[in-house]
Amino acid sequence: MSELEPTPELPDKTPTREIRLPTRIKNVLFAAGLKTVGEVRETSDEALLSFPDFGKASVAHLRETLGPGKKPA
Repeated sequence: MSELEPTPELPDKTPTREIRLPTRIKNVLFAAGLKTVGEVRETSDEALLSFPDFGKASVAHLRETLGPGKKPA
């Protein structure tokens, strides 16, 4: 199975394991239990930043490639 290029047009149900992302980002998403593009999009930047070894550059990469996430309340 070839990996999909990350784009904002990917359906929310797309599994994160099938997207071409840096291994470190994939590992953090897996450890956090985020299994689909939709789950990543629904997770706030603040929550993503709370994950170990996940900084602003990683969040920016996800938002640029998968589309904007949920805005903080």
